[in-house]
Order: sequence, then structure tokens, then C-alpha cells
Amino acid sequence: MSGSGIQVDTYVSTAAHNKYEFEWKCVKPLAEPLPSTLSKDLQSLVDSDKFGDVTILIDGHRFLAYKGILSARSVVFAAMFNHDLLENLESCITIRDVEPDVFKQLLRYIYTDEVASLETIAQKLYTAADKYAITTLKSLCRNHILEKLNWETAAETLVLAEMHSDHVMKERALEFLSGHETGKVTSTTGWKKMVRTHPYLVDETVKVLAAWKTSSKD
Repeated sequence: MSGSGIQVDTYVSTAAHNKYEFEWKCVKPLAEPLPSTLSKDLQSLVDSDKFGDVTILIDGHRFLAYKGILSARSVVFAAMFNHDLLENLESCITIRDVEPDVFKQLLRYIYTDEVASLETIAQKLYTAADKYAITTLKSLCRNHILEKLNWETAAETLVLAEMHSDHVMKERALEFLSGHETGKVTSTTGWKKMVRTHPYLVDETVKVLAAWKTSSKD
């Protein structure tokens, strides 16, 4: 091919490339993908009374749920549904030691991994999470309880920690109690109840307080 032919081919090729590049730059950027609605969609199951393969009865309230979802999130529910227990055979569970509002929040967390109402039910939800071995929810509740710890709630928090063998919570509660005025703490309802139900915790608190006062003098 002649030299002029090569120049023409090169010019045409370059022009086509430039046109393609120009057109590509003019294309609008892609829109962001739509956000996931999984959590919202599963929340609708919690609020619904139409779908489910197991009925949960609590103090006159009826909750519908799916055995598979409950089992995937809780080894306690998994054990219940994997054996020939009455609850599994009849697909009906009666719960007597969890309040309806607390269980609904437990169910919400099981389905959506989200939690609400911690300001009012953190301790009760912590207890329910421990009962059904949902460790991540228990951890969330623990953190909330300890973040809100004050001299009015310290004694009842200490009792809660003792009842559930929560060494992290117990250590933090004792540490908190050792650094506050004894008079304020001992006048609270939580402390007076602890004296009646867990007197040995009073001894532990006094020992920690004494050790703290001794170390602060050194």
C-alpha cells in the first residue's frame, strides 16, 4: 500500500477513536444501586400475623415465626425444633418468663439484626438474649447497660451480672461502686433489694470499696 494510503487509514482510525471517546464521555454515569430492603422486608414478618410455621404464645399475645429463622439465630430454638419435643410436634410454644414487648424486640433482632427500645427494656432484653443464647444481642444490651451505669442502677446491674455469670459486667459494676459515695448507693431500691436477695454481693462490694480506699491513700 502507498504511503498516502497509510496516512488515510491512520487518519480514519484516529478520527473514529476520538469520536468513540467523545461519545463515551458524554454518557451519563450509572446511578447507584438501590439500597437493600432486606431488613425492612423481614421486619414486616415480625409485624405480621399471617405468615409462619410456629406459633409463640406469651401472656395472651400471639406471635408467628419461622422455625428455620429462629433455629439459624439461636441454638436454643434449634435444639427445641430438632427434637421430638411437644413444642416442635405441635408447632406451638408457650413462653411464661419473657414479656410480650421484650419478646417482640427479641424477634425483631432475630429477623433484622436491629434492636430498639433499649432505653426502657435493656435489662429484660439482656435476660431474654441470654436465655436463648443470642450472644450478639446480649453484647449489645450489656454495652448499653454499662454505658448508662450510674449510682442508682449500679446495684441492680451487679445483681444482673451475678445472675447471668457475666464477669465483664460484674467487674465493671464493682469498679463503679467502689468509686462512688456509699451513702448514695446504699439508699437506692436496687441496693436494698440486693441486701435481701444476694447478701454476699454486699460483702464483695464492701471489700472492693475498702481496697479502693486503701489504694487511694497510698
